[in-house]
Amino acid sequence: MNHEKITVAGLKKYLSLFEKSGLYWFCLLLRPCIEVSVSTIDALFYQKIINAVMTSDMDLFKTALWLAGIVLTMDMVKRLVVFIYMYQIRQIMKRLRIRVMTHLFRMSMSYFEGHHTGDSIQKLCFNVEDIKNSLAQTHQQVINPVIIGGAAIIIILALDLRIGLMVLALSAVSVRIDMILTKPLRGMAVRIQKLLASCTESLTDILAGIDIIKMFPGAQTMVGKYSKGNAEVAASTLKRFRRMSDVRAVEWVFGFLCNIVILIIGVFMSFAGMVDFGTVVAILSLQGMVSYFLSNIGSAWGSLMDSLVLGDRVFEILDQPVSQECERYLGVKEDYPSLPEERLPSSDMHMDSCGNAEGFSSTGDCGIQISDAIFTYDGSERVLDGVDITVDRGKTAALVGESGGGKSTVVKLLLGFYPLESGAVRVLGKPLAGYTPDELRRNIAYVPQDAYLFTTSIRENIRYGRLDASDEEVEQAARRAYAHEFIMSFPKGYDTLVGERGESLSGGQRQRIAIARAFIRNAPILLLDEATSALDAESEQLVQKGIEALMGGRTTLVVAHRLSTIEKADVIYVIERGKVCEKGRHAELMEQGGVYRRLVELSKSNVGV
Repeated sequence: MNHEKITVAGLKKYLSLFEKSGLYWFCLLLRPCIEVSVSTIDALFYQKIINAVMTSDMDLFKTALWLAGIVLTMDMVKRLVVFIYMYQIRQIMKRLRIRVMTHLFRMSMSYFEGHHTGDSIQKLCFNVEDIKNSLAQTHQQVINPVIIGGAAIIIILALDLRIGLMVLALSAVSVRIDMILTKPLRGMAVRIQKLLASCTESLTDILAGIDIIKMFPGAQTMVGKYSKGNAEVAASTLKRFRRMSDVRAVEWVFGFLCNIVILIIGVFMSFAGMVDFGTVVAILSLQGMVSYFLSNIGSAWGSLMDSLVLGDRVFEILDQPVSQECERYLGVKEDYPSLPEERLPSSDMHMDSCGNAEGFSSTGDCGIQISDAIFTYDGSERVLDGVDITVDRGKTAALVGESGGGKSTVVKLLLGFYPLESGAVRVLGKPLAGYTPDELRRNIAYVPQDAYLFTTSIRENIRYGRLDASDEEVEQAARRAYAHEFIMSFPKGYDTLVGERGESLSGGQRQRIAIARAFIRNAPILLLDEATSALDAESEQLVQKGIEALMGGRTTLVVAHRLSTIEKADVIYVIERGKVCEKGRHAELMEQGGVYRRLVELSKSNVGV
């Protein structure tokens, strides 16, 4: 990308950020037009009043009074325009934030796995917010000098062609020099934004891993890395500031020269009788507008480059394609500004004979069916290579194997996070293409290894499974997940705040809240992704009780290392290097003496399946 040139295509793309902004642009253009009109009428007022005094012309004096009344009226109109202008900025920013956030939800999981959280925060928070400054200030800094200065030059040309041509020539030279000096500014702005993103990434790492940093001798290294990035930001910003100082110096010199030239030539021409003195005063009054143009256009151009860089940063998110699973399987629509509210089933919903939540229909075989699944994350190495998995309705299947074999990938495919390279996935007898996002999510409850809790109360974290659940339903779900007792041990009970990511709770407590969340969702399919692997024996026992209660009557797919979790499964699939190498019940696989038996023996040696 050429960071030194502003192209028409680049401007059009930047302007596309601001949807439904016609009234904003109208006010943005109208405001300097009003200022030009007021300044012009002021100049004509001085011309009329001076000539009226010098010639004792009463008609000219009355005309001057009328011009003064027009100026007062236009000043009041200007105040109304400014109010509408600022209101429109807030509306545009509201739509832009929702647009970016809506697109974020529709992006592929591979984007989040391949980009640092700090970089995304920099774009979503700081870069989007900085665009508000572009709307409120930068656009004015560019448009106002052009309209005001251009109008002033046209009026000066009309008043006296000779003086006007001199002003026009000086302005053209000044603008050309400014364009040359501001050419590197966009590249500088790109570098500064990247350095700022790097600093945000370092700070995010420090905050997220503060316990590890304190435990190990890494504080000096992390602080040094952040300090180095901060110093580079300061150096790059200073370099850009020096360049902008050069631009402003040139602007001031040409503004000063233009004032001096007009003053000297205007007075000389007036004494020579080539122009009346009132016209000279009017031109000198308008010359302030030309000086405003000359002293601002270069810095305004540099600010515009900064705004385009901010736009490019936001488009690094908006240009990301909607995830293929949304287009190919889930049929996500590209409409905004509002996100649809999820319609989730009630916690007292019953299962039908097929293991479906009541109100959901399924055709063909029930449960989960994955046929000849081939999948890659990067388009090269196959993570799944011809995998076939079937889970009958109301039954439990377990996936075991060494880390990196593809077990968690199967869960992600069922959740619709990624599309298959080839093969098919059916849920409750229907292919994923037959579901809307809402339907698929209502049919699946998911308990991951590291349950994420939001920075709110325990009650709201459980209720996230179904947003319209009552307090009684929340409590019932907590009891079934063996969480009610520890919740009530807190002074505020269910209203206890869990802290960021649930850090005020133990691992076992967080998992039981996640299980309660799955209970309240009451979906016919349950996915457990190593839900007990990180717990101690006591916590695991309580969590296991909750999981067993949750599994009752549901079609369940379990990814686990621990033998206690999988040996009761109706069928066990052993996955090795992306392929199903063994399949059967626990006793059958032990008799075969293959990979599964080796994993079980390792598990008994406390190594893990």
